[in-house]
Amino acid sequence: MPTYRPLPLLLAVPTVILFAAGYPIGAATVTVMSPFLVILLRFVLSSMLLWGIVAARRRRLPSRRQAGHAVVAGLLTQGIQFLGVYWGLAHGVSASFAALVIALNPVVTAALVATVLGQRESRRGLAALALATAAVLLACTPKVVADHHVGPGIVAVMIAMLGLSAGGVYQSRKCAGMDVWVLTAIGVTASTPLAAALATASPMWVTDVPRAIVLLAVMVVFSSALGTTLYAACIKRSGPRASSILFAVIPAATGVMAWAVLGERLSWWSVGGLVIGASACLLQAGATFGQGGVGHVLRQWSVIRSTLTRSAELASSHGLDRYRRGNGPSEEELVRATPDH
Repeated sequence: MPTYRPLPLLLAVPTVILFAAGYPIGAATVTVMSPFLVILLRFVLSSMLLWGIVAARRRRLPSRRQAGHAVVAGLLTQGIQFLGVYWGLAHGVSASFAALVIALNPVVTAALVATVLGQRESRRGLAALALATAAVLLACTPKVVADHHVGPGIVAVMIAMLGLSAGGVYQSRKCAGMDVWVLTAIGVTASTPLAAALATASPMWVTDVPRAIVLLAVMVVFSSALGTTLYAACIKRSGPRASSILFAVIPAATGVMAWAVLGERLSWWSVGGLVIGASACLLQAGATFGQGGVGHVLRQWSVIRSTLTRSAELASSHGLDRYRRGNGPSEEELVRATPDH
């Protein structure tokens, strides 16, 4: 078993910001481009960027056996996760709701660790699983009742969440010593053929080429190349269960960004699901960190405050809300909007 270390704020904060930003960016992109075309271009462009970074850093490539494990981890965390999320976003699922479902990652990860590794779950962990189920039902049921067509989109996002959780556990077991840039590059590259097959089998369309180009550029750099690589670094340093606790913060950050960028409003059902889901994550933190686990997480509320503040600044102070009106920021504004970390 690898030895894990505590997750530092300098790694946790930018991971949350960049991961949370991916949901409103994705929701905005699928309004001007078909979802599987979006994910195909994301994977192709991200692969080129990531392999360029690997070459510039002169990192040693893994053995054939290690590369095979990286392919499996990548198909789960990249392919299944993002194909499911983007298909759901294009079929009526809001960015905030997608983030809420993905936020159950800590609870599902704990269940997978118990099942795959044979580690028995504590009572606190079982209570977290019950709360997580209640959170999903509370947030999902009204949407399905009001619009039966959104049901498949919700199922797709749930499958995406399972892929993320399973991929994190698999990475921690089989890819512990691998460079995170190489790991992410292999995962994105391995997921590209799957995205290509789905894109060619589905109608492809683009309604606003300039806006699509800007959104894709932001998505590839911040969400794909940086966000997913930072999360892989979190898993490598602190393990899948400790890293997944970050997803307790991501829905709140996504809600702020979706409000500013897309004009989305959370219903009271979704707010209730968010609160219960966050409670489940806090309970799971106790199971993850042992004695004083919840206190450890509560002491990290500075992460939440700084993350939400930074998210609001990025979304509103730099003109990103203009995407709702179809007018993207200039290149200079995008540079100024880049996170400092």
